[in-house]
Amino acid sequence: MALNREYTVAPFDGANFSVWNRRVKAIFAAKELDNFLEKEADATNDTEVSKSKKAYAILLTLLDDKILSSLQKDTAFKIWKALISTYEAKGAVNQILTRKRLATIRKSKETSMQQHIDEILKLVLDLRVSGAEVSDIDSIVYILMSLPKEYESVKVALENQPNVNLTLELVTQRLIDSEALMNDSKLLKYPTDNATFAAKYKKLICNFCSKKGHTSKFCRLKTSKCFSCGKAGHYKRDCPVSKITADSGARHSAYEITFAAGTLNEDKFIIDSGATSHMCSRKEWFSSLEPASGIIKCASKSAVFQVEGIGIIRGEISNNVNLNLKDVLYVPNLNGQLLSGQKIEAAGFCVIFKKEVFLEKENKCLLFGHRKNCGQYISDFIPHCEIALKSDIDDLWHRRCGHSCNQSLKQLGLPTISSFCEVCTRAKQCVTPVGKGPRRRETVPMVMIHTDICGPIVPKTFAGEQYFMTLLDDYSHFTEVRLLKRKSDAASELKNFCQLNPSVKKIRCDNGKEYVDGEFLKFANEAGIKIDPSPPYTPCLNGVAERANRSLLEKGRAMIFESNLPKNFWGFAVLTAAYINNRMPNTSIDSHTPYYLKYNTHADLKNLRVFGSDAYTLIPNSQRKKLDDKCKKMIFIGYSSMGYRLLDPTTKRIIISKNVKFNEENKSSNDFNYVSPNIDGSELDAENQSEESETDICVPSTEQSEDTSEGTVRKSSREKKHPIRFPESEIYQAMLSQEKTLKFDDISTLPHSEQQNWKAALDEEMPMDRKAISCRWVLRKKRDGKYKARLVARGFMQKEGVDYFETFSPVISMPALRLLLIIMLNENSNVLVLDVKTASLNGELNETIYMD
Repeated sequence: MALNREYTVAPFDGANFSVWNRRVKAIFAAKELDNFLEKEADATNDTEVSKSKKAYAILLTLLDDKILSSLQKDTAFKIWKALISTYEAKGAVNQILTRKRLATIRKSKETSMQQHIDEILKLVLDLRVSGAEVSDIDSIVYILMSLPKEYESVKVALENQPNVNLTLELVTQRLIDSEALMNDSKLLKYPTDNATFAAKYKKLICNFCSKKGHTSKFCRLKTSKCFSCGKAGHYKRDCPVSKITADSGARHSAYEITFAAGTLNEDKFIIDSGATSHMCSRKEWFSSLEPASGIIKCASKSAVFQVEGIGIIRGEISNNVNLNLKDVLYVPNLNGQLLSGQKIEAAGFCVIFKKEVFLEKENKCLLFGHRKNCGQYISDFIPHCEIALKSDIDDLWHRRCGHSCNQSLKQLGLPTISSFCEVCTRAKQCVTPVGKGPRRRETVPMVMIHTDICGPIVPKTFAGEQYFMTLLDDYSHFTEVRLLKRKSDAASELKNFCQLNPSVKKIRCDNGKEYVDGEFLKFANEAGIKIDPSPPYTPCLNGVAERANRSLLEKGRAMIFESNLPKNFWGFAVLTAAYINNRMPNTSIDSHTPYYLKYNTHADLKNLRVFGSDAYTLIPNSQRKKLDDKCKKMIFIGYSSMGYRLLDPTTKRIIISKNVKFNEENKSSNDFNYVSPNIDGSELDAENQSEESETDICVPSTEQSEDTSEGTVRKSSREKKHPIRFPESEIYQAMLSQEKTLKFDDISTLPHSEQQNWKAALDEEMPMDRKAISCRWVLRKKRDGKYKARLVARGFMQKEGVDYFETFSPVISMPALRLLLIIMLNENSNVLVLDVKTASLNGELNETIYMD
C-alpha cells in the first residue's frame, strides 16, 4: 500500500493494460528492478535472488485480487510473461476499434468544443500508448472530420493554412474561439424585430455559388483564391487540379488508409479524392510486389480491409503513353481499384476534371479517363499484364467450356470473350430462331425424358458408331448420350436407361420405329411407361431433344475443328459436350445448371480442360524402371467418372487416369493425321483390357489381298492336291506369301506407324505438284519388308493419238520362271531378287498427260 501511495498506481484489474504496463515499467526502472521482468535471476547470485524477490513483492501489490488469483506464479518474470501473453495480444484489436471510433465520432450540440477535443485527444493518446504512431496532423484531421456544418468556414480557413503554421494548439484555440463567437454573436441570426427584412434576405440566391442569402456581386467565393492552384472561384478542398505521384519513395511496414465508400469497378481504376493511397485487388497486375501489412477503412462505412503488399503496376493510357504507378497497396478483399486523390499532389501532373479527365504536364494534355453517370471518374489506365493476358485467359475458359456462349460463362462468374471466334461461327451458324410459347415442365427430376436420335454421321467412329441418342430430363435438362452403331440399338439402350432410372414415367420422342414398335414398346407397357411420340413430319413438337442434339453436335464440331483430331473422334467430342452442357447455366431452367437441379449441389469446374490438348499421365511404378520417364504424353479426349479419358497416339490405346497434367496451349493432335480424311472403314473397339482402365483401338486384319473378282463363284468340294512331281511349287508359293497386297482403303485400318510408311510410299510415287488422270493404287509389301506403291492409269480412258501413240507391254512367263528356279536349285546356285524401279515394266512416255 505504501508503494501505491508513493506512486499512485491503481492495481491492474484487466482494463487499460497498455497504460498500466507503461507505469509499471517506469516504477521498476526507477528502482533498478526492470531487468527481472525480462529474465529470471541467477540462482547462484544471492544479490540477484534478493532483488528478484523484491520485484516479485512489488508486482503483487500492483495487481488486483481477481487477477492475482488466476496467476499462480512464483517469480516476477513468470507473472509478467503471463500478463504480456494474455493482455498485450489485444492491442492490435484495440487499435482498430479506436481508429474506427475516431473516424466516426461527431460533435454533438450538447458537448462543448473543449470537451469534444479532449475526447478526441484521449482516443489519440490511447492509440499512442498501444504502440501506434499518430502525428499531430492526424489528430487535426480527426478533429476537423468530426465538426458539424456550422464550422464549415472555420474548417476552410484552417485547411488553407500552410502546413508549417498549422499546429494542434492553433486549431484548438481557433475552434474554441469560433464556438464562443457563434454563441454570442448575432450576425448569424436574423433580427427578430424586422421580419420583412429577414424574409427578403432569405429569398436572395447567388448565381455564382447557388447559395442563399446573398447575390453574386457580394459572393466571397467569387473573389477568394484557391491555396492549391491560385485561381479564384473555389476553395482548396474543391480544387479540380491535383497531382499524380509516380514515386512516393517511402516504404511502411503498416498502413492506415481511409477512402470514400462507393461501388468500385473490378477492371478499371477509379480516381478517388478520399483515398490516401493507390490500391489494387488484382495481384496479377503487379509487375513487382513486396510484402507489407496494415489496414484500410472506409470513411462512411465500418468496413476494414487488410493490406498484404506494396508494389509497382506498369501500364499505359491513351495514345500508348506508358505510366508507372508506384507504392500501390495490394488489398485482396477490396473488390476494386483506386487511384488516390491525395497522392496526386506532389508530382508534375495536373488532373483536369470535366466530362473527361485529362492529365496535363509541360503544356501536354493526355486523356486519362471519363466520368460515369453515377459520378465516378473512371481512369483509362490499363496494366500491361492485363493487356497481354486478359484475352488469353478469357479465350482459355471459352475453350475449356466447349465454346459455350458468353451468357452462360457470365452467370458462372467466368470471363467472357469479346473477340470474334471463328470456330464458333463455323460450328454454330444457324438460321434466325422462331418464337416459342410457354410449356409445362415437370416439377421433379427423372420423370419425363425427351429423346431423339441424330445420324447417320459420316465418318463412323472407330468403334463403328454412326448415331447418337440424346436422353434429356424434362425437369433438370440433365443430358445423357448413348452412341449407337444402328438405330435398332436404341431400344436396348432405352431399356437399360429406364431400368437404371425406375422413376421414369413418360418418354417424349419422334415417331421413329425404334420407339413405337417392337421390343421397347413391349417393355414400356410392362413397366408402366407412357410413350408420347410426335406426329409424323413434325420434329418441332420434339423440339427439346432436337435442340439438345444441335447443341451437342455444335459443341462437338467446334472441339473437333479446334483440336484438329480426325472426324472419327466425333463420338468422344459429343460425350464431352454433354458433360460440359450439364455444368453450364441454361435459360430454360431459370439460368440454373442441370447438374445443380439433379444433384442439388454445384459442379466443380476446376477439372475442365481443353479438348484435344496435350496430357501427361503418370506411369505406375510397376510399369517403369528407376531412370525411365515418370509420365507419358497423350491426348485428352474426354471425361470419366474416375478421371480423364486419354488417347495414346502411338499405340492407339485409350486409358482413364486421374494423375494427369495438362498443357492446354499445345495440341499433339495437330500431328494426329490419317492418310485420307475420307477413310470410312476404321473401327475403335473400346474393350476393357486390364485393371488399369486401358482400351485399344483395334483394327481388322491387314493381310487382305486385293479382290479383283465380282460375283459369287461356286467352290468345288473336291480336295486339291499339288502334284508330287512339282515340289518346287511349294517354294514358289512361299516366296509369293512374303509379299502382301492390300487395298488403298485398308491403309486406314493399320497402326499409325504403318500408315505413315504407306503415306511416304505414296508421296514418292506421285509428287504433290503433279495432277493425275483417273487411276488406282496397287499396294504391295515385299518380302524384304519394303513398302511398294504403284500408281496405275486406267487404260480404257486413254485415247490413241492423244495419250499414247504406241504400246509396249512385256510380260513374264510363269512356266519360264518356274523352270529357271528349278535349274538354280539343281545347280545349288544362290537366287538374288532385284527390284529395278525403271525396268521395262514402264514404257517411255513423251506426251504430257494428267492423271486424276
